[in-house]
Amino acid sequence: MTYEECACCGKKIGEGDIRFVVRVSVVGDDGGVLDEEEYSDVDSKIEELIAEMEGRESYELENEVFEERVFVLCGPCRKAFMKNPFGFRSRHDIPDDEIFGPIQ
Repeated sequence: MTYEECACCGKKIGEGDIRFVVRVSVVGDDGGVLDEEEYSDVDSKIEELIAEMEGRESYELENEVFEERVFVLCGPCRKAFMKNPFGFRSRHDIPDDEIFGPIQ
């Protein structure tokens, strides 16, 4: 029998048991484009950025703007995670009907 472990509590989740997959994507957002008023010479700023990137591995550059993690949770941990995904307070102190943070 194969199994996975809950990323939160370590409980073994066996074949045929319900598991919950959490995918976390962190995406960089610079908020827009180069401000032409802030940079009098936009072309030189672009050249400066390219020079900073030279010699670096592509995966390093990619990780600065995008990363993804995948976690497997058991049922009780999924419920706790959905109530308070960032752990702002102890997950067990939050009433069942309260959700912390915006729902997207």
